[in-house]
Amino acid sequence: MRSAGRAGRSKASGVRPARRRAARVLVPAGLAVLAVAGCAGPGPDDARDVVSALGDAVVAGDGAAACALLLPDAADALAEESGEPCAQAVTAPDGPLADLVATGRVVVEDVHVAGRQAQVVTADDTLFLAVSGDAWVVTAAGCTPREDRPYDCEVEA
Repeated sequence: MRSAGRAGRSKASGVRPARRRAARVLVPAGLAVLAVAGCAGPGPDDARDVVSALGDAVVAGDGAAACALLLPDAADALAEESGEPCAQAVTAPDGPLADLVATGRVVVEDVHVAGRQAQVVTADDTLFLAVSGDAWVVTAAGCTPREDRPYDCEVEA
């Protein structure tokens, strides 16, 4: 006959079988949550940093660094449209990113992230970004809103 205090417990561990089953389910579920969180990718602060780095590169006249932050198709489209290499077009005083750095520095006012896309609003510009690999790249810049229509962007793929 069993004693009342040991009913339903395993002789080997002293833990009830139902609790062992729960632990076997909860541990893998917890690891799955951690794995998904680790794969979340870049966030709003990373998007803000990319836009700030783009502005810093444009202000410094470092066209190569600025173009490296653009989606390659956007950099190619900019070069084709301007008739100059991306590095020259992006740093031109009257170029498509002149408004981004009109105040001499980028002031990020708002960042909106939706999955693998982001919109960064600065004091002088609106930019769109997408996740590429494990980082944000600028897919469109020099964008102005149009009523009931998509943004009109100076730089885009």
